[in-house]
Amino acid sequence: MFKDRFKELRTAYKYTQNEIADFFNVAVNTVYSWENGMFIPEKTKLVKMADFFNVSVDYLLGMDNKRYIEVSDLTPEQVAHIQQIINDLREAGK
Repeated sequence: MFKDRFKELRTAYKYTQNEIADFFNVAVNTVYSWENGMFIPEKTKLVKMADFFNVSVDYLLGMDNKRYIEVSDLTPEQVAHIQQIINDLREAGK
């Protein structure tokens, strides 16, 4: 499950494997190995990835399907605006 979630997030954020390798200070073939299920990153990298992609480690590992958006530094009005955009996107997808 990790390989699918990781690749999904990388492509959704439009990062190349090279960019991810640079950010996480690993070789490109390591990123390739993650995406092809050859191995899962060590715990410290998983935590860094979760923070980078704004998801939980449980989400990365396929143990949880919930995604979160960090809004703690926004005003209540900004949070309401974001929630309205989310609601509009859900409605448009029906």
